[in-house]
Amino acid sequence: MNRVRLKGMLRKEFIQLRRDKRLFPMLFFAPLFQLFLFGYAVSLDIKDVPMVVVDNRNDSFSREVILSLISSGYFRVICSTHSLQVMDRKILMGEANAGIIINEDGKIGVFIDGSDNNAAGIIQGYFEQVLSRFSNHIPEVYPIPRFLFNPEMKSVNYMVPGVAGMVILIIASVLAAGILVKEKEIGTMEHLLVTPISPAEMVLGKLIPFIFISYIEMGLVIPAGIIFFHIPFRGNILFLIVATFPFIITILSIGLLSSIISSTQQQAVMTAFLFMFPNIVLSGFIFPIENMPDWLQKITYLLPFRYYMTILRSVFLKGGGFPQLWREILILCIFALFFFTLSVRRFRKILT
Repeated sequence: MNRVRLKGMLRKEFIQLRRDKRLFPMLFFAPLFQLFLFGYAVSLDIKDVPMVVVDNRNDSFSREVILSLISSGYFRVICSTHSLQVMDRKILMGEANAGIIINEDGKIGVFIDGSDNNAAGIIQGYFEQVLSRFSNHIPEVYPIPRFLFNPEMKSVNYMVPGVAGMVILIIASVLAAGILVKEKEIGTMEHLLVTPISPAEMVLGKLIPFIFISYIEMGLVIPAGIIFFHIPFRGNILFLIVATFPFIITILSIGLLSSIISSTQQQAVMTAFLFMFPNIVLSGFIFPIENMPDWLQKITYLLPFRYYMTILRSVFLKGGGFPQLWREILILCIFALFFFTLSVRRFRKILT
């Protein structure tokens, strides 16, 4: 490894990045846009569910039940009636998503619009949470659940840490995918091939600037998430920076591989997208891995983003450190070593 050649390669790459006028909006506005999009728009919480009340009991008990539902913040009453037909019509027309019937004997019936399966499951959980204290099946012993690490059960606390990882995944993949293809398109690849620089020096010179960029993205999204969404950060920031390094190397090396095997930037970006999409969908970022089929759960073990998601959420919400996350870090280091070595060997074939 020659420091002079590596320094010259780094200087060339930083000059090219500084001249790229499209890079600044991509680096600063795109990550914040994704953060606010997922933080505000993509929420798994449902509030003010429109509800129809059929109160056939009409006493202090029924009024307490209704008041508990309203004061929870999950429900709002749009109609009070004694007719089941009215309740059915309101739900059928989409004016209400749920209905509750309180019979004269105190039995409670709940009706939920099941046309949206995800929303129906969430609403069912809200009903169970509020109505559980009115259960008279076992009055002497009633377990009170306590939610650790996210006591308010806010989905934004669950989503925003993942956005930080997704930003690194997308930005690093796209930037790395164009590293060598751009050299081919502008005709400077031939000049690089005749220089005495080694494949490892070439790859490092290409990747190091994007390592800095990835950390800049991380430094933008994490503080913004904490400030604007009040996300708790209970871990050690230095530990997170160190744990992020093998993930960045893995993503950049895979992006570089897609650049090596592609002829145009469009091909390279599409190849990188084929890698990004399953990582985002199957990492547990949006959909729980436990809900996936067994064969698909096994595939998720091959995705680097799965392990980085575990690190992010553990550091943010649990204050996790090396004793809890050493397995995930070790696996990411193996990924990084494998893909970096593979990219160097592929590039060596180009040189020869």
